[in-house]
Amino acid sequence: MQNKINSENKKIVDQVDKWELYARLSPTIFLVVSIILVVNEYIDFETTFFVGLGLFAITAVTWWFWTIYTIRHLVITLQRASESLIDVQNEFKIVRKGMQEMKNEEK
Repeated sequence: MQNKINSENKKIVDQVDKWELYARLSPTIFLVVSIILVVNEYIDFETTFFVGLGLFAITAVTWWFWTIYTIRHLVITLQRASESLIDVQNEFKIVRKGMQEMKNEEK
């Protein structure tokens, strides 16, 4: 179970790294290619604008679904951690009660 959780966490970290790389490179590449195409009159500015708008929309929707997936994973992880802490708290209560009983028996 722990290996699966670590695997999921590693996947999310890898995905964050990929999103970060994409966020850095894609606008720069798009702008450079667009400027070259518009300056050389292969396409007009309006076409460039609508292509950019479409790519932005696709990126936004993809990122949104990825964010929802990641938040769901975080909620599940936090819930498991919370349950484990509650179990530990209950065990401490049992141990404390047992120690109190032993202390009372000694008196």
